[in-house]
Amino acid sequence: MAKPEQEFYKPAEACRIAEVAPYVLRYWETEFPALSEGKEKGAAKLYSSRDVKIIARIRELLYDEGFTVAGAKKRLEAEIAEGRFDDGLKPAPPPSEQKAAAKAPPPRPSQGVGPDLAEPAFLSEAATAAKSAAPSSASDLSDRKRVVRELKEIVKILDRGKKK
Repeated sequence: MAKPEQEFYKPAEACRIAEVAPYVLRYWETEFPALSEGKEKGAAKLYSSRDVKIIARIRELLYDEGFTVAGAKKRLEAEIAEGRFDDGLKPAPPPSEQKAAAKAPPPRPSQGVGPDLAEPAFLSEAATAAKSAAPSSASDLSDRKRVVRELKEIVKILDRGKKK
């Protein structure tokens, strides 16, 4: 059985698919060896579908999961070594689908508080988190991100009260 023709994308197409600005991609090419593999200087830049998956994963690691460039390099190298980006393996879902899945239901309003304000989820979950003996690092990171988001919402609400 013949292997299907691999698709190649121009830099602008790769950026659009991976939801990344072109200048960001150019910078990542200098930082991530996986993006410069097999590319010759002076030759027209084309990205394979595997490259686009890698670009999208770098975006997820840096923007969505909060990795530093150095941490993202290590994680990406490990994922490439395990064969995550090889043909036949299920790719990560697009960032837009991941964001939709990560959205939690709206918090319920607490008693005695105005309709615009809701009790932050971390207050009710703090006791639960304290009881757990050893939370995993992935859930700990997502909990921290959630707390930061909620704190930012609180600041917005407080700023809104100052403007009135």
